[in-house]
Amino acid sequence: MICAKPIVAHPISSPSPPSRRRFSPASVKMSARQIVEHVVLVRVKPDTEHSKVKDMVNNLSGLASIPQVRHLTTGPVLRTESPSLAFTHLLHARYDSASDLDEYNASPLHLSAVRTFLLPIIDDIMVVDWISDDFHGSVEVAPGSIIRARFLKLKENLGEKEKNEAVNAIKRKFSSIDQLTVGENISQARTKGFSIASIGVFGGLDAVKELEAQNDQKAGVKDFVDDVLVVDYAVPAN
Repeated sequence: MICAKPIVAHPISSPSPPSRRRFSPASVKMSARQIVEHVVLVRVKPDTEHSKVKDMVNNLSGLASIPQVRHLTTGPVLRTESPSLAFTHLLHARYDSASDLDEYNASPLHLSAVRTFLLPIIDDIMVVDWISDDFHGSVEVAPGSIIRARFLKLKENLGEKEKNEAVNAIKRKFSSIDQLTVGENISQARTKGFSIASIGVFGGLDAVKELEAQNDQKAGVKDFVDDVLVVDYAVPAN
């Protein structure tokens, strides 16, 4: 997708109503592994023709054919929760290593899709990448799942103790979350100051509501952050 290098977006398709599901035992790997998360958020210009938005999504989706990509999904967001930012589309991709992400970003296919179909129709973009060293489960996110991406902009001059407390607060694994990764941003540009990121994968909207009813984790981070951005996205059903 888009990182410190030229930016490439992933395919965006309209999501179908999400269905409740859980990862089957056969799809879950018990041993921990490393995974690199890549999230690109963009805001399409309000007057953009629908056909151009469709072309953007289709060409970004085609980036899944790049060998280094383990998983890629893109499309319109369901909701953005932020006092200052509003995005219309999200791209989420996964890689085995940071070097694989670099190769993806440098791919001619990626560069062409970004320059030709993405950049001409957007007026805002944010890119965050992070490494999870204790990833479990399927690298691919099942169709119909809900992805909740959360980004923290930490207050300046925080000590390591306070920073760790903020990270640990969003690492809490609730029963309604199928997968959770948390990490520190490794990108050098287009981050808008957000330095901590997480991806939560849910079986459906009911699971998201269940989490919000328990605790949406705001209480654990409010003393350490200047801003929190939350974006919900439904993985299109096949």
